[in-house]
Amino acid sequence: METAATIASLYAESTAGDDPDPAFVAQLLDALAPGEDVLFTCGWPDNGEKWGPIAQLTVTSRRILDQRTLGAGVCAPLRSIELVDVVQGIDRGRAAVPMFTTHALVVDLADGGSIVWEHLTNHQVGPAAEAIASALAASRD
Repeated sequence: METAATIASLYAESTAGDDPDPAFVAQLLDALAPGEDVLFTCGWPDNGEKWGPIAQLTVTSRRILDQRTLGAGVCAPLRSIELVDVVQGIDRGRAAVPMFTTHALVVDLADGGSIVWEHLTNHQVGPAAEAIASALAASRD
């Protein structure tokens, strides 16, 4: 069973030791179904280096959860992508021509679409893609 402490610990591992937004933790705990395990969670705690809202990305044993902020302590509605709708998660450069060394997480969907997270740091993208691959493999067993 996940707790605020387990989520904060996973978040700190992949987010330079930072603490997650307490509002995101509460929203995530409320969203988790019984038996759903958090495999990976990371975020961008401020707007200091990359563009976009403060955000948190979580990979669970059942889905990918995307959390954004509307303002200090106010969460946007949670976006949930069920694993059954996911083909793969990949780490790719942020440009067609690799002019940057930064990466993005790309999740290819079964309907042919894709979702791109560019606000993650390079050291978060690979582990997020690995967590998605692990969750997909486990869900197909």
